Amino acid sequence: MKKPSLLWRITPADGGPASYLFGTMHVRDLRAFGWLDTALQHLAECAVFATEFDFAETDEAALVQALKLPDGKTLEEFLKPGVWKNLDFYCRKKLGIPADQLRHQHPMTVTTALMTAFLADESVHSLDETLWHQAREMGKTTTGVETFADQLATLHKIPFEQQIKSLGWLLKNYGRQQRRMKKMMAWYAAGNIEQLCKAAKKDAKGMRRILLYDRNALMTKRFKEIARENPLFCAVGAGHLAGQKGMLRMLKKAGFKVKPVKRSAPPEG
Repeated sequence: MKKPSLLWRITPADGGPASYLFGTMHVRDLRAFGWLDTALQHLAECAVFATEFDFAETDEAALVQALKLPDGKTLEEFLKPGVWKNLDFYCRKKLGIPADQLRHQHPMTVTTALMTAFLADESVHSLDETLWHQAREMGKTTTGVETFADQLATLHKIPFEQQIKSLGWLLKNYGRQQRRMKKMMAWYAAGNIEQLCKAAKKDAKGMRRILLYDRNALMTKRFKEIARENPLFCAVGAGHLAGQKGMLRMLKKAGFKVKPVKRSAPPEG
């Protein structure tokens, strides 16, 4: 699966209507929106639209509960003084607030906020949310190849110590990670799903089975179930597409024909 594309045409071996698998990003940075018009053209051909989970299922209360610190604890208690000092520096520099305002936040929440600060906040919705809203406006059935409960279950499988460690690593390597994110945006714009897969595996470190492989298998299973009934347009994180245990290879092994779709030329003017 080395041809550069973010959008793949998935056809049953015995013919029948085509479905599509699109590698997306959960960002509002317009650099990630270059494939949007191409995606929307093919979304219009499909009856069902699926993201990783249907955004209509979002349960904010359950998410807040999942991202609570241990009772009576603050984030500062889990970080060494030098790491807390680094956190305060980057919070002031990138978020415009002192770290003290994040004392009661979960390390994953803080890591996400600091990573998001690498990117522009130019769109009202992230790319995958934008597609979801467009699908609803087109009257498509929306669903997920995971459920919100599935995503919470994955979150619960990540040890708290691992999340503290990840935050500490980011604070130690902030400039390096910022440069890496710039590369990832360039890979994404070019449709280089191989590099994005490698990056996802590197980020997952010792959690690849939980964060990538198990989820790829589940999302592929649900993709197949839906696509056998109705033409499906499915948008999942681009890091899930390529690789030996990626969704494209699993769909091919299941007997589907898998072909890259070229990006449409941008509209003039």
